[in-house]
Amino acid sequence: LPYNLIIMKTRNRQSGQVLLITLLVLSVATTIVLSLIGRATTDVAISNQIAESQRAFSAAEAGIEEILKSGTAAAGAQILSSGASYTVVKADIGGAAGAYQFPSKTPVGATETLWLVAHNAAATLIETPTYTAGTLDVCWSAETTTPAVLVSLLYKTGTSYRVARAAYDPNATRAATNKFALPAVTTGGCGAGTGTTYKQTIIFADFTPAIVPTSDTLISLRVTPVYSETKLAVSAGAVLPLQGSRVESSGTTTGGITRKIVVYQQFRAPSSIFDASVISGGDFGK
Repeated sequence: LPYNLIIMKTRNRQSGQVLLITLLVLSVATTIVLSLIGRATTDVAISNQIAESQRAFSAAEAGIEEILKSGTAAAGAQILSSGASYTVVKADIGGAAGAYQFPSKTPVGATETLWLVAHNAAATLIETPTYTAGTLDVCWSAETTTPAVLVSLLYKTGTSYRVARAAYDPNATRAATNKFALPAVTTGGCGAGTGTTYKQTIIFADFTPAIVPTSDTLISLRVTPVYSETKLAVSAGAVLPLQGSRVESSGTTTGGITRKIVVYQQFRAPSSIFDASVISGGDFGK
C-alpha cells in the first residue's frame, strides 16, 4: 500500500479508540455524578425529616409545659410562631371502681403509692374516710425471677397515724428464709389487660389491730417489689379516689410530621425511706 494510505488507516484506528475511551469516561463520570446527586437528594430529605421531627417534638413539649404551668388543657390545636401546632388532652387517673394499673413496670426497691383519700384543688390530702370497702386486691406480674411485694398501709385512727405492713411471696421455696406470707396465685391477676398474674386480697380487718375503713381513715397503700421488677395493679371493691392525671400532647408541623409525648402527673408521695422512719407529731419521751 502507498505510504499515505497506511498513515490514514492508522489515524482512523486511533481516532476510533479515542472515541471509545471518551465515551467510556463520560459514562463513568455520568454514573458517578448521578449517584452523588441521588445521595445528596436523599441526605437533604433525611435532614429535612429530622428537622421536621424535632420541630414536632418541640411543639409537643411546649404543650406539656403549658399544661403543667396552667393546669388546664386549651381546646383545639394551638399554633406556635414557628408554624407548628400542638394539641393537649388531659384525663383523670383513678376515680372509678375496678382495676387500676400503674403506668409502667416498677423497679426493685421502688415504691408505688395508691391514694385512698381524696385531694383538694391544691393537691392537699382530705383526711376523711374515702375508700371504705373492707378489702383491696394487689396484683403483680410474673417475671423471669418471681417477684414478691412489700405492702405498707398508712391510716389514721382517731388522732393517731399508724402503719400496717405485710409481705407476700408466691415462691414457696423462699418462705423459710424471708418469712413472707404465701398468697393464693390467681390466673389473670387483676384481670385481662393488666398484665398481672399474682393476686393478693388484703383484708383490712385481718391486721392487728383490726382496721375498720368506715371509721378509720385509710390514707394510702404503698407497694414495693422485691427480687424482680414487676407490673403492679390493684382491683378495688369501691370507687378509688383520683390518683392524678394523664397528659397527652401531640405536636404537628406544617409538613404533616406528628410526635406525641405522654406524661403521668400523679399526686406527690414521700420517699420510700419514710416507710422505715419513725415520725411523731410531738416530742419523743424515753
